Amino acid sequence: MRIAMVALLVGLGVSVIYQTAQQGWHLLSSVSAYYYTPAQSIFVGSLIGLGACMIALRGTTDPEDVLLNIGGMFAAVVAIVPTGRDNDFRTAVRLCGVATDKLPDGVDCLSVRALEAAARANVENNMFALLVLGGLGILATVVIVARERRPGRHGRSTWIGIAVALLVYASALGFFVAAEDRFISTAHYVAALGLFACILAVVFINARRHQQERTPDAPPAQLPRNRYSVIALVLIGATGLLLVLWLTGVLTLFWLEIIVAGLFAVFWTVQTVEQIPAETAEEPPA
Repeated sequence: MRIAMVALLVGLGVSVIYQTAQQGWHLLSSVSAYYYTPAQSIFVGSLIGLGACMIALRGTTDPEDVLLNIGGMFAAVVAIVPTGRDNDFRTAVRLCGVATDKLPDGVDCLSVRALEAAARANVENNMFALLVLGGLGILATVVIVARERRPGRHGRSTWIGIAVALLVYASALGFFVAAEDRFISTAHYVAALGLFACILAVVFINARRHQQERTPDAPPAQLPRNRYSVIALVLIGATGLLLVLWLTGVLTLFWLEIIVAGLFAVFWTVQTVEQIPAETAEEPPA
């Protein structure tokens, strides 16, 4: 499952690169914008798969496990609630709200309304299914945890994780029911920020864990290298720099998303290798 998560990110990257090549190497404003291209199926499927893996996998620590679960919930929303279309399309939608046929520049309002209605119908259908499934998943988790009464099996951290997941779920449900239009226009960005925050926190938790595991009295040659600290520092530096470049219009959001996803793939690969049990030496024949 750990390898599958890296494979899903690689598959998403390949799909985006292929589509970019098909359109004359013209990059869209963000990876999320590829939802409206032939890469849509891989985009949605990869993020749904990534979210499912993040939820199913057990983190190396309780805080990491909670963050992976919440990040998986955010990933699913990022997948099924698309980013807003470009400014020209949003302007056309607004103008077509009062027009009946075509705008002066030749834009067909029937086509614009059809595209907008299709996107809305997709979000309504998929979010309804996701909310039902999420509610059942949280309920099943509560029942399973309550039934497992073995000492030390589930402690306070487990219930805190369930409470946080329930809070995120209830917030999404309330937002979707009370303000559907607002939800459709903003949920993608809120979930993307939440997913990024969870990824960043997981990397830092691992960096802190490895720092605490270092033995101060050990010789320098025997001290383990804290790869997670390096990844965390690179992630912070790259994110800060790219945010400045994005806000100043030098680069698009595309590069920020690609680099964060790439660093997460590197982090996850390092942790996956770390989880592989060391081979035990064979006993010499008697």
